[in-house]
Amino acid sequence: MADICPICEAEGAPPVYSSEVQLFWVVADPSLTNRFVDLALRQCGDCGHVFNGDLPTATIEEIYRRQTLTNRPVSKAMAQRYDSLVELLGRHRLVGKRILEVGGGTGSLAVLLAGLGSAVTVVEPNESLPELLADAAGDIRLINSFFGPETLDETFDGVICRQVVEHIADVRSFVRALGAAVAPGGFVYVEVPTLEFIAATGAYMDVHVQHLHYMDAAARRRLLADAGLRIVATHEIMGGHDIGMLAVPDPAVERPNWARRPTSIDRLPERRANHRAALEELACDPDRSAVYAATSQGVTFYSLFQPDRGPRTFIDDNPDNVGRFVYGRGGTAEICPRSGTLLDGLDDIFIGAYHHEASIREKLNEKGFKGRLWSVDPHRPTIERLT
Repeated sequence: MADICPICEAEGAPPVYSSEVQLFWVVADPSLTNRFVDLALRQCGDCGHVFNGDLPTATIEEIYRRQTLTNRPVSKAMAQRYDSLVELLGRHRLVGKRILEVGGGTGSLAVLLAGLGSAVTVVEPNESLPELLADAAGDIRLINSFFGPETLDETFDGVICRQVVEHIADVRSFVRALGAAVAPGGFVYVEVPTLEFIAATGAYMDVHVQHLHYMDAAARRRLLADAGLRIVATHEIMGGHDIGMLAVPDPAVERPNWARRPTSIDRLPERRANHRAALEELACDPDRSAVYAATSQGVTFYSLFQPDRGPRTFIDDNPDNVGRFVYGRGGTAEICPRSGTLLDGLDDIFIGAYHHEASIREKLNEKGFKGRLWSVDPHRPTIERLT
C-alpha cells in the first residue's frame, strides 16, 4: 500500500507534497516526451520518514533501464568529488582490494578505482553501461542487473553505493544486502541527498520521480544500523545537499527505535509557487531562451514553464546528452553543447544545476554570453538575475 512507511512499516502516512513530474530526465527517443506521472510525497506519522510510495515496480524498472545515464564528471568540481571520496576512504582500503560498486552510472568511478589497482565489480541495470565500459571491460567485472539480496553469493573488501539508496522501493532489504556483501573488516560507503537541505531551502527541484526516499540524519543512521553497519565517518557534499557515510560491520550496533519527531518540508510548495510566478512575469522568448544543465534539478525546474513557453534549448556539458531531449508541459528542448554560435542566439539562460552556478557563469563568460543570466538557487528569495 502506498501509505505504508517503507522504513518502520507504520500505516496511514498522509500526503505532504504533490506535483506532476516527468517520468524521465533525459531521453534519446522524442516519442517518450509525453510521459508524466503524479508525484505524492508522504510523511510517516511514527518515524517521520518522507517517501514516495505510489510508483509501480514496473515503472521504476523501466526508468532505470531506459533513462539516459547522466553522471559523467564534466567539471572540476565533479572530479573533485572523486578525489574527496578517495581521501575519505583511504587508498589502503582500495589498492589491491576487491571492491563492489552498486549503481555504477556511467562507470566513471569504477574506471578510476580500477586505475588505482582495485578489483572492481559493478552492478548496474542500465542498458547503456556495457557500451560505456567497453574500453575497460578487461579491468572491470560488470553485472548488468538490479542489485538485491540474491544478486551475489560472495563478499568484498569494500562496498560503494553512491546516490542509489534513495531510488530503491524496498530500501531496508536493499541496505541489508549492502551490509551482507561486505566481508568482516571491510567497509560500506553510502552517499545520499539529505532531507535537511530540502527542508531548509524548499528545494523542490530535488524532488522528482526517481527519488523514492528523503532521509534526514536519524533515518540514515538507523537505516544503516538496521543492516548491522556503524557509521565511523561522514563528509558533507555541496554544502550539505548530499552526505557521504563510511560505515563498518558491527554485530553489536544498536538496532533502531524508529519513533521520532519528523523534519518538516513545508517550504517546498511555497518555493515552487514562487518560482512559477517569477517565470510568468519574465515572459521570455522560448526560441531565444535556454536552461543550462540537463540534471534532475534543471529538468524539474523546466516543468514550471507554462504550455508552449518552455525554452527550446538545453545546454549541457555532458557529450553523452548532446542531441537528446528534455521535456515538460512547457514543451520539448533539444540538448546542445555550449558554443559561441549558440549563445549568440540567446537572450536568457537559466542555470538549472544551481550547485555549479559559479563554474557555469565562468564558462559562459569565457564564451562571451551577453544576455541575461538567471539563478534558480533555492538559497535566494526567488529567481534572480545574475547578469
